[in-house]
Amino acid sequence: MHDGRLSTILVVTLILCGFMLDKASADGDGSKGEDSPRQLSVAPMDHIVYPDDRPTWVSDPVKQQDNEATFVVVSGPCDTPEDSLRELNLMRRAALSTYISRITNSFGIKEFYDISDERIDQDFVMRRYSGEITVGGTSQYEDAVEIRVTESERNLILDAWQNIEVSRRLQALGVAMFGGLAVLVVSSTAIGVVARRQDRKQQPSQTSA
Repeated sequence: MHDGRLSTILVVTLILCGFMLDKASADGDGSKGEDSPRQLSVAPMDHIVYPDDRPTWVSDPVKQQDNEATFVVVSGPCDTPEDSLRELNLMRRAALSTYISRITNSFGIKEFYDISDERIDQDFVMRRYSGEITVGGTSQYEDAVEIRVTESERNLILDAWQNIEVSRRLQALGVAMFGGLAVLVVSSTAIGVVARRQDRKQQPSQTSA
Protein backbone atom coordinates (compact mmCIF):
# COMPACT_ATOMS: atom_id res chain seq x y z
CA MET A 1 0.00 0.00 0.00
CA HIS A 2 2.79 2.37 0.84
CA ASP A 3 4.53 1.39 -2.39
CA GLY A 4 1.41 2.35 -4.38
CA ARG A 5 1.19 5.75 -2.70
CA LEU A 6 4.90 6.35 -3.24
CA SER A 7 4.57 5.50 -6.92
CA THR A 8 1.62 7.84 -7.28
CA ILE A 9 3.52 10.69 -5.59
CA LEU A 10 6.54 10.16 -7.90
CA VAL A 11 4.37 10.19 -11.01
CA VAL A 12 2.56 13.39 -9.95
CA THR A 13 5.90 15.00 -9.11
CA LEU A 14 7.36 14.11 -12.51
CA ILE A 15 4.27 15.44 -14.28
CA LEU A 16 4.44 18.74 -12.36
CA CYS A 17 8.16 19.10 -13.06
CA GLY A 18 7.60 18.46 -16.74
CA PHE A 19 4.81 21.06 -16.87
CA MET A 20 6.97 23.65 -15.13
CA LEU A 21 9.88 23.00 -17.49
CA ASP A 22 7.63 23.38 -20.53
CA LYS A 23 6.26 26.65 -19.20
CA ALA A 24 9.73 27.99 -18.44
CA SER A 25 10.88 27.05 -21.93
CA ALA A 26 7.89 28.82 -23.48
CA ASP A 27 8.50 31.94 -21.38
CA GLY A 28 12.14 31.95 -22.42
CA ASP A 29 11.26 31.76 -26.10
CA GLY A 30 8.80 34.61 -25.70
CA SER A 31 11.30 36.83 -23.94
CA LYS A 32 13.91 36.13 -26.59
CA GLY A 33 11.47 37.15 -29.25
CA GLU A 34 10.79 40.43 -27.47
CA ASP A 35 14.44 41.22 -26.78
CA SER A 36 15.78 40.27 -30.21
CA PRO A 37 16.22 43.19 -32.63
CA ARG A 38 13.39 43.64 -35.06
CA GLN A 39 14.00 44.16 -38.74
CA LEU A 40 13.30 47.68 -39.93
CA SER A 41 10.24 47.93 -42.11
CA VAL A 42 11.44 51.22 -43.66
CA ALA A 43 14.88 52.39 -44.75
CA PRO A 44 16.78 54.99 -42.65
CA MET A 45 16.09 58.58 -43.62
CA ASP A 46 19.69 59.13 -44.80
CA HIS A 47 19.95 55.92 -46.80
CA ILE A 48 20.47 56.74 -50.49
CA VAL A 49 19.99 54.25 -53.32
CA TYR A 50 21.42 55.26 -56.69
CA PRO A 51 20.17 53.82 -59.97
CA ASP A 52 22.29 51.32 -61.85
CA ASP A 53 22.62 53.61 -64.88
CA ARG A 54 24.20 56.45 -62.88
CA PRO A 55 27.46 57.33 -64.73
CA THR A 56 30.72 56.89 -62.88
CA TRP A 57 32.04 60.35 -63.84
CA VAL A 58 29.48 61.94 -61.47
CA SER A 59 31.70 60.86 -58.56
CA ASP A 60 35.00 61.89 -60.17
CA PRO A 61 37.25 64.22 -58.14
CA VAL A 62 38.62 67.53 -59.36
CA LYS A 63 41.20 67.06 -62.11
CA GLN A 64 44.00 69.53 -62.82
CA GLN A 65 46.18 68.86 -65.85
CA ASP A 66 48.66 71.59 -66.77
CA ASN A 67 46.51 74.74 -66.99
CA GLU A 68 43.22 72.93 -67.63
CA ALA A 69 40.77 72.10 -64.82
CA THR A 70 37.82 69.68 -64.80
CA PHE A 71 35.34 69.34 -61.94
CA VAL A 72 31.85 67.91 -61.38
CA VAL A 73 28.93 69.78 -59.83
CA VAL A 74 26.04 67.70 -58.43
CA SER A 75 22.73 69.02 -57.12
CA GLY A 76 20.18 67.35 -54.89
CA PRO A 77 18.66 65.33 -53.57
CA CYS A 78 15.64 67.53 -54.41
CA ASP A 79 11.91 66.94 -54.21
CA THR A 80 11.22 67.87 -57.86
CA PRO A 81 13.23 67.88 -61.10
CA GLU A 82 12.69 71.65 -61.37
CA ASP A 83 14.21 72.24 -57.93
CA SER A 84 17.19 70.08 -58.85
CA LEU A 85 17.91 72.03 -62.04
CA ARG A 86 17.50 75.36 -60.25
CA GLU A 87 19.94 74.28 -57.56
CA LEU A 88 22.39 73.00 -60.17
CA ASN A 89 22.47 76.37 -61.96
CA LEU A 90 23.31 78.14 -58.71
CA MET A 91 25.92 75.58 -57.70
CA ARG A 92 27.80 75.60 -61.01
CA ARG A 93 28.03 79.42 -60.96
CA ALA A 94 29.34 79.25 -57.39
CA ALA A 95 31.87 76.58 -58.42
CA LEU A 96 33.19 78.72 -61.29
CA SER A 97 33.34 81.78 -59.05
CA THR A 98 35.38 79.82 -56.50
CA TYR A 99 37.73 78.60 -59.23
CA ILE A 100 38.26 82.16 -60.54
CA SER A 101 38.92 83.48 -57.04
CA ARG A 102 41.42 80.71 -56.41
CA ILE A 103 43.56 81.22 -59.53
CA THR A 104 43.55 85.03 -59.14
CA ASN A 105 43.75 85.11 -55.34
CA SER A 106 40.84 87.55 -55.35
CA PHE A 107 38.74 86.14 -52.51
CA GLY A 108 36.31 88.67 -51.06
CA ILE A 109 36.48 90.92 -54.13
CA LYS A 110 33.40 91.60 -56.22
CA GLU A 111 33.14 89.38 -59.30
CA PHE A 112 34.97 90.89 -62.24
CA TYR A 113 34.58 88.06 -64.76
CA ASP A 114 30.88 87.54 -65.32
CA ILE A 115 29.83 84.32 -67.08
CA SER A 116 26.22 83.91 -68.20
CA ASP A 117 24.27 80.66 -67.90
CA GLU A 118 24.13 80.43 -71.70
CA ARG A 119 27.90 80.66 -71.97
CA ILE A 120 28.34 78.08 -69.23
CA ASP A 121 26.16 75.68 -71.23
CA GLN A 122 28.04 76.35 -74.48
CA ASP A 123 31.66 76.71 -73.42
CA PHE A 124 32.10 74.98 -70.06
CA VAL A 125 29.70 72.03 -69.71
CA MET A 126 31.12 68.83 -71.21
CA ARG A 127 28.66 66.20 -69.91
CA ARG A 128 25.25 66.19 -68.24
CA TYR A 129 23.21 63.78 -66.16
CA SER A 130 19.70 63.81 -64.69
CA GLY A 131 18.47 60.95 -62.54
CA GLU A 132 16.07 59.77 -59.89
CA ILE A 133 17.40 58.45 -56.59
CA THR A 134 15.79 56.96 -53.49
CA VAL A 135 16.38 58.63 -50.14
CA GLY A 136 14.90 56.89 -47.11
CA GLY A 137 12.43 55.08 -49.35
CA THR A 138 11.31 58.33 -51.06
CA SER A 139 11.98 59.18 -54.70
CA GLN A 140 14.02 62.35 -55.21
CA TYR A 141 16.04 63.90 -58.03
CA GLU A 142 19.60 64.96 -58.80
CA ASP A 143 21.42 66.62 -61.70
CA ALA A 144 25.11 66.76 -62.52
CA VAL A 145 27.39 68.50 -65.00
CA GLU A 146 31.05 68.10 -65.78
CA ILE A 147 32.68 71.52 -66.17
CA ARG A 148 35.98 72.06 -67.96
CA VAL A 149 37.97 75.29 -67.89
CA THR A 150 40.41 75.26 -70.80
CA GLU A 151 43.82 76.90 -70.80
CA SER A 152 42.64 79.62 -73.18
CA GLU A 153 39.71 80.46 -70.89
CA ARG A 154 42.05 80.52 -67.92
CA ASN A 155 44.29 83.00 -69.72
CA LEU A 156 41.29 85.25 -70.44
CA ILE A 157 40.41 85.21 -66.75
CA LEU A 158 43.97 86.10 -65.73
CA ASP A 159 44.13 88.91 -68.32
CA ALA A 160 40.87 90.36 -67.01
CA TRP A 161 42.24 90.24 -63.47
CA GLN A 162 45.44 91.99 -64.51
CA ASN A 163 43.38 94.77 -66.07
CA ILE A 164 41.49 95.13 -62.80
CA GLU A 165 44.74 95.33 -60.85
CA VAL A 166 46.16 97.98 -63.20
CA SER A 167 42.97 100.01 -62.89
CA ARG A 168 43.08 99.78 -59.10
CA ARG A 169 46.72 100.88 -59.03
CA LEU A 170 45.96 103.85 -61.26
CA GLN A 171 43.07 104.82 -59.01
CA ALA A 172 45.32 104.57 -55.95
CA LEU A 173 47.97 106.64 -57.73
CA GLY A 174 45.38 109.24 -58.70
CA VAL A 175 44.18 109.50 -55.12
CA ALA A 176 47.77 109.88 -53.91
CA MET A 177 48.49 112.60 -56.49
CA PHE A 178 45.28 114.41 -55.63
CA GLY A 179 46.17 114.24 -51.96
CA GLY A 180 49.64 115.60 -52.64
CA LEU A 181 48.22 118.43 -54.75
CA ALA A 182 45.73 119.29 -52.04
CA VAL A 183 48.53 119.44 -49.46
CA LEU A 184 50.57 121.66 -51.79
CA VAL A 185 47.66 124.04 -52.33
CA VAL A 186 46.94 124.27 -48.61
CA SER A 187 50.61 124.83 -47.82
CA SER A 188 50.93 127.54 -50.48
CA THR A 189 47.82 129.29 -49.19
CA ALA A 190 49.10 129.20 -45.62
CA ILE A 191 52.49 130.59 -46.66
CA GLY A 192 50.76 133.38 -48.61
CA VAL A 193 48.63 134.35 -45.62
CA VAL A 194 51.66 134.47 -43.35
CA ALA A 195 53.61 136.55 -45.93
CA ARG A 196 50.79 139.10 -46.25
CA ARG A 197 50.54 139.48 -42.48
CA GLN A 198 54.25 140.17 -42.25
CA ASP A 199 53.98 142.77 -45.03
CA ARG A 200 51.19 144.54 -43.17
CA LYS A 201 53.25 144.63 -40.00
CA GLN A 202 56.24 146.11 -41.83
CA GLN A 203 54.26 148.85 -43.63
CA PRO A 204 53.34 150.89 -40.49
CA SER A 205 56.90 150.80 -39.23
CA GLN A 206 58.21 152.11 -42.55
CA THR A 207 55.59 154.91 -42.57
CA SER A 208 56.54 156.09 -39.08
CA ALA A 209 60.17 156.14 -40.06
